[in-house]
Amino acid sequence: MHTLLLALLLAARPFTPEELLATRRADDVQVSPDGKWASVTVRQKNLESNKDDKDIWLLPVHGGEPRQFTRNLRSEHARWSPDGKQLLIVREGQLWLYDLAGGDGHEITSLSGGADAGVFSPDGRWIAFTSEVYPDCGGNEACNKEHAEKREKSGVQARIVNHLFARHWTEWKEGKRTHVLVMPSSGGAARDVTPLDSDWPSFRLGGGDDFQFTPDGELIVSSKPAQREAWSTNGDLWVIGRDGGAPRNLTADNHGDDAQPRPSPDGRYLAWTSQARDGYEADLWKLKIQDRKSGRVVAVDIDSDDVGSFVWRRDSKGLVASVVQKARFWLYAVSLDGKFRRFSEAPAGGDFDLAFDGTAVIAAAGLTRPPEVFSMKAGGQPSRLSHFNDAQYKDLDLGTAEELWVDAKDGSKVHSWVVRPAHAPAKLPLLVLIHGGPQGSWEDSWTMRWNAAVFAARGYVVLQTDFHGSVGYGQKFKEEISGDWGGLAYDDVMRATDAAEKLASVDPAHTCAAGASFGGYMIDWIAGHSDRFKCLVSHDGVFDLVSMYGSTEELWFPEFEFRGPPWENADLYRRLSPSSYVQNFKTPTLVVQGELDFRVPVEQGLGMFTALQRRGVESKFLYFPDEGHWVLKPKNSQLWYHTVLDWVDAHARPGNKQASRP
Repeated sequence: MHTLLLALLLAARPFTPEELLATRRADDVQVSPDGKWASVTVRQKNLESNKDDKDIWLLPVHGGEPRQFTRNLRSEHARWSPDGKQLLIVREGQLWLYDLAGGDGHEITSLSGGADAGVFSPDGRWIAFTSEVYPDCGGNEACNKEHAEKREKSGVQARIVNHLFARHWTEWKEGKRTHVLVMPSSGGAARDVTPLDSDWPSFRLGGGDDFQFTPDGELIVSSKPAQREAWSTNGDLWVIGRDGGAPRNLTADNHGDDAQPRPSPDGRYLAWTSQARDGYEADLWKLKIQDRKSGRVVAVDIDSDDVGSFVWRRDSKGLVASVVQKARFWLYAVSLDGKFRRFSEAPAGGDFDLAFDGTAVIAAAGLTRPPEVFSMKAGGQPSRLSHFNDAQYKDLDLGTAEELWVDAKDGSKVHSWVVRPAHAPAKLPLLVLIHGGPQGSWEDSWTMRWNAAVFAARGYVVLQTDFHGSVGYGQKFKEEISGDWGGLAYDDVMRATDAAEKLASVDPAHTCAAGASFGGYMIDWIAGHSDRFKCLVSHDGVFDLVSMYGSTEELWFPEFEFRGPPWENADLYRRLSPSSYVQNFKTPTLVVQGELDFRVPVEQGLGMFTALQRRGVESKFLYFPDEGHWVLKPKNSQLWYHTVLDWVDAHARPGNKQASRP
């Protein structure tokens, strides 16, 4: 038995950050009009170029050999022409058309503001896409180019700003807006059909395509006016003629956000996702279906959980929608009258499309399963279509993921994943990972940023808890964190940690904790409220809520979570700020921050590090001048993993550090 175990340990390669970075990830599934092929974008981080390689692959839906359609071209967002003979692809920031029969593609845009997210009209005659433009140019490309060149040649880097939302996520808008342009698919000039001083469509984190053609040639676009972008989430659906004209508001009676417009293939129905409340970005996303002939609207609430992506059946008689429930993705079949049922009793993924016969083609993964593409019929089980990672992973063992449930303080049940390394020889330290959002979830899926299998392979049992505020457990559970950031969620994490430390595989004396965004906030909060952990890692964490309010861009977020701006609710801001508890800081802490993070600005990380240093607490600051809220560049990601792993090793297993390289 011991000989067999030793042989297994020697045969398997360790799952290192480098193995993670080499993983190929398939996404953006699009099934061809005849249902025979599915296009996907396959991504892989390239340490040599320090960029992501991106190529389009074609997978046969009903069996056969895959086909790599583009090679080394950094191409993505493939969309089929209605006749299935061409693919519209975003390549190096411009639109290209490729014939399916083969041959080199040809570039159909060459715009100073680039081109993205192209789609065909149902008759194949027109292409709509987005570009970054200067609103005062009215769609004139020469004017857009002149603006850009004038700024570049001026040598002046100063900015004059007279409104909020001049910067967002990682970049300054520089006076530009995202607009929708339309051009003939046969070639020719593009026309700006949204020549207004606002973004069309509005940016949404994780959102799908927010503009689509109707069968009769109109465009439906999701957008919100510029005057309230920073503090309102009320986006509407607007109808615009192919040749422009004044947009017509379809959802003016709804005060929340309306997104992902999807006309049915026959044009009679319009479906979209909708929230009811303005200012609350985590409000319940319902699926709405409108009969465009009668005007009747059906709102579909799938067990009080958020509807994510959705796809029309080709016969227009219903839809299939993706929903996260209890940390897994499920597909639901939805009828036109709003009734719903599970598409299959097998979990799926949120990135999918439907073939003509109703087969779902899904990009999916797990905590210990790398990404691949599957097909699944209604009521059936998934069947593998791709094998992108088989060669790399044949000697890799990513361990196991198990579920752990604990009783919360309020009597509800709280879910966690426990990820263990393969063939663990003895008790191991526990590493507690805390997700962001806070309205997020540790789903049974793959991530490049906080990959539990990488931490487990280093010799840790990893705990990932979906505390109060997490999605997938009903809207009530999700909302119970607002106004209570340091309350039930903190208690949930502590209770789950207590339970995990009692597991037979865990050495309870060496636990560390790490998190990013809200998870970083929770790490900062833990630093002021507990000394049970051997070390902490705070990545882009909120340290001081008042200064955060004054420097972040999406003001609707703090105004909802903390019941208004700081001058209206100063006591709550002060009570829930980790900065109010610096006198209790004792735990060694690694602080990580990106300079380009406009969501949780750099001053938050600097403030946390300064407080730790001033208190004499062992601490280190990992600063990325070229990253935002996430660490995306391959070399930076490699450095991030090794720095975090080395920090945890040094404190959870002193004297037993593993070799690591930057």
